[in-house]
Amino acid sequence: MRRQLVLVFVAVSAMVALAFVVPLAFLVEQTAEDRAIDAARADAAAVVPALAAGVSDAAIETAVAVTTSGQMGFVTVMRPGGRIIGSEDGATDRLITAVSTGTSSIGSTDGGVEVVVAVATGPEELSAVRVFVPESELTKGRDRAWLALIVAGVILVAISVAVADRLARTVVQPTRRLASAAVQLGSGDLQVRVDPSGPRELVELSAAFNALGTRISGMLQHERELSAELSHRLRTPLTRIRLRIEQLDDEAVAAELTEDVNELARVVTALIEDTRGSTVSTSASCDLAEVVADRVEFWAVLAEDQGRPWVVATADGPLLVAVARAELDAALDVLLENVFRHTPENVAIEIGTLSDGGIARMWVGDGGEGFDAGQAERGSSGSGSTGLGLDIARRTAESAGGRFEIGTSHLGGSQVEIQLLLT
Repeated sequence: MRRQLVLVFVAVSAMVALAFVVPLAFLVEQTAEDRAIDAARADAAAVVPALAAGVSDAAIETAVAVTTSGQMGFVTVMRPGGRIIGSEDGATDRLITAVSTGTSSIGSTDGGVEVVVAVATGPEELSAVRVFVPESELTKGRDRAWLALIVAGVILVAISVAVADRLARTVVQPTRRLASAAVQLGSGDLQVRVDPSGPRELVELSAAFNALGTRISGMLQHERELSAELSHRLRTPLTRIRLRIEQLDDEAVAAELTEDVNELARVVTALIEDTRGSTVSTSASCDLAEVVADRVEFWAVLAEDQGRPWVVATADGPLLVAVARAELDAALDVLLENVFRHTPENVAIEIGTLSDGGIARMWVGDGGEGFDAGQAERGSSGSGSTGLGLDIARRTAESAGGRFEIGTSHLGGSQVEIQLLLT
């Protein structure tokens, strides 16, 4: 951004400098020409009184010799009868016309400009003075003036660049600090704050960013407090369940129920510990194939009890994805639980994995009646639940840069697929 701002200032200042320098350059050139021609007129006017007085040719030569142009041989005087005083090369058509018609004029000639002044020297007698202005006199001092203008323009542009760079720094540096803080916040550092500085808009944006960080920290603190209360609230019901399990006569069933209660306690404890964390881990990973195999073994018992056809189509070898094991376990459990809860007991289930061009695909399909993809949104459910299940699976996929899709299974019902990048 800093470079772009400086370039904008350079372009603007260069245009402004050109807008002044170019007209001034033309003015300087015209001024140099006018000055040379005015000097020629003055030299011609110095000779005119001598001609008008009718003095001798010698006196006229003396009058010519005292002028600057005369000393350089640029003055020619034509007397009546065609007599030439001064440079013979000056007997041009314009000088001859002035002697014959009495017309004074200024015009271009070879190598410069000539100034011709007609003078009445007697009754029906005319003389004329011609002063030649060479090209070098017409442009004298012009190049130095142009160089001075160019140098002044370059200096002005350089000053504007320095000022622009300083102004750009006051915008760019606060912006960079804000961008760096945003990256830190996105990586899980909820305590990062920025010092509001720079233009008013950046100050307001920085203040809003700090308020956002404070609000997020407050929300997480509130969730941690609720999680801490959750462990206390669940302790009494779990204790009652364990006491009732101990009253069962069937030791095998009691052992299974005890293990289920212990599993529930471990899951709740893991959720509480995860919620209490102050930062978000961005380096977690697990083997998708191993997760699927583990959860298939867990749910296969229930599928067998319900008489469900159970199809497992998994890819060979590990499928490493950038998702924590606990999150992927929860997402897959949600998908399988939905099938068990919302389809009849004899409906078939298919679970599969596939490696496809750097993407790990995992899907759960069924042979039921299917459901609307809108139920994947939080709070949307047609069975009296909170609707968080599919939303959990969707957020798990999207948080890892993957995709969550709902379609139709070849078994006839719905198919939910999670796509994750392989690491």
